[in-house]
Amino acid sequence: MTKNDPIFTSMGMFIIDENQYPASSKKEPVYNIIGGGGTYAIVGSRIIAGAEKSKLICGIIDKGSDFPDIVEEEILSWNSGIVWQEDPSRLTTRGLNIYDEDDIRHFQYKTDKKRIEAQDILNHPHLIRSRTIHIISSIERCESIIDTISSNVPNDVNPIFIYEPLPDICIASNYTKLISLLPKIDVFTPNLNEMSKFANLDKLPETMDDIKSLCLNFSPYLTKPNSGSVVRCGHLGCFIKTPKVEISLPAYHTNQSKVVDVTGGGNLFCGGFVTGLLLSKGDWIIGGICGNVASGCVIERLGMPQVSLGNSNEEWNDLSSIKRIEHYANINKHIVEGKFDITKVDWLT
Repeated sequence: MTKNDPIFTSMGMFIIDENQYPASSKKEPVYNIIGGGGTYAIVGSRIIAGAEKSKLICGIIDKGSDFPDIVEEEILSWNSGIVWQEDPSRLTTRGLNIYDEDDIRHFQYKTDKKRIEAQDILNHPHLIRSRTIHIISSIERCESIIDTISSNVPNDVNPIFIYEPLPDICIASNYTKLISLLPKIDVFTPNLNEMSKFANLDKLPETMDDIKSLCLNFSPYLTKPNSGSVVRCGHLGCFIKTPKVEISLPAYHTNQSKVVDVTGGGNLFCGGFVTGLLLSKGDWIIGGICGNVASGCVIERLGMPQVSLGNSNEEWNDLSSIKRIEHYANINKHIVEGKFDITKVDWLT
């Protein structure tokens, strides 16, 4: 392990989105929105890593012949370690979000999708040294990715694997497959609905005790050192369950009037969480706070949070990451007091 090893690499996809709204909303369509679960996770990690470590936040973006300049400029503004894969023979992966009269989103691909494969990581020698790897996939594909990467990593690298299951594979009939995968996972992070479906629950848990009980269906199989589950609970925040930590952490925005668009919030959480976990040397509570802070940034506006240089620190949507973490700790002092030490977020100060 060296100081130049990537902190984070996402194997999720990059997508350019278009939003279409019902006629009754009188909203104009929005084009060239940066999206994709991998891209959101990269930004979540980037928010938490800070400016000095920005180039260590990685992922692969496939760039087709139609890649818009305005999209490339925004991605470059992150100053990250993005790896571009250019293919002028194909179009960039594009998606269409169609919102109906009930504000329910329906998604479809406008062009062929391009997944990131384990071989793509192997093709870039520095990425195989990544200290954390974010996977959004089916159970079988996740296991294949982990096996391929694990058999190719150098002896001095031991990556943390964070697994975000695809929503449509979260069904009770896949539970047996899942628990056979979990011993290879460091961080298992479904949302509450997805975890409930794996466990074949008829309704969502309503209390923290219920969520804790739900986690017990998975905890015995998370056997790697310092592994566990973090359940993403949307506007309720997250619930962390490891052998040493059980805690519910509220969302960053308790005032829903500040929430503009929740798209990508879960993916940003994953990137922010595992980056905070790594840089704090394995502190799950810091990971949870960082995940909630990162997620809170993206839901403040449509599209990705905007980065700028403030008076002394880099800012995302006009507020620095350390200020956001301090604010979160202050308003949740009754929960985190004695469990959270701001000095352990020293990479941002």
